[in-house]
Amino acid sequence: MTVAGATSEAAARLASIPQILKAGLLGGLVDFVYACGLAALVLKRPVLSPWQGVASGWIGPAARDMGWASAALGVATHFAIAIAMAAAYALGAARLPLLVRQPVLGGALYGLVLYAVMYGIVLPLRFPQRFPRWDGLISVADVAAHVGVGLAIALVLARALSRP
Repeated sequence: MTVAGATSEAAARLASIPQILKAGLLGGLVDFVYACGLAALVLKRPVLSPWQGVASGWIGPAARDMGWASAALGVATHFAIAIAMAAAYALGAARLPLLVRQPVLGGALYGLVLYAVMYGIVLPLRFPQRFPRWDGLISVADVAAHVGVGLAIALVLARALSRP
């Protein structure tokens, strides 16, 4: 069997739950590090603030006053979303062999899609007074972080699906 044939067969398989979890956790970790670094180093806010913002989707503005409890809820939500993103990529990879054969291209494009969905749909629905907006270099870094998430997910899943 040729390498191309093996890759096509691999793409026809659906990734296993542990593979999806690994991809989602790694993708989530990329964004976790980015969000914490942006909050602390650039925005001069507490490291908890991005995660309390995520938790505010569940419990409203009170999340900002709930300390580590709301931050933990935000982190759990963040990683659950990242795992769902990995599952979506895995479903796509089962149908489109290119996503397994070309994970850098597929992951980068997926990251751009994730950015568009987050900043074009999700955040404007949650925070209509603040989104959509473009904040110069911070927005460029946001795009790059989402591309990093897409790459992490794609590379983990392509590696897993390329194995016999």
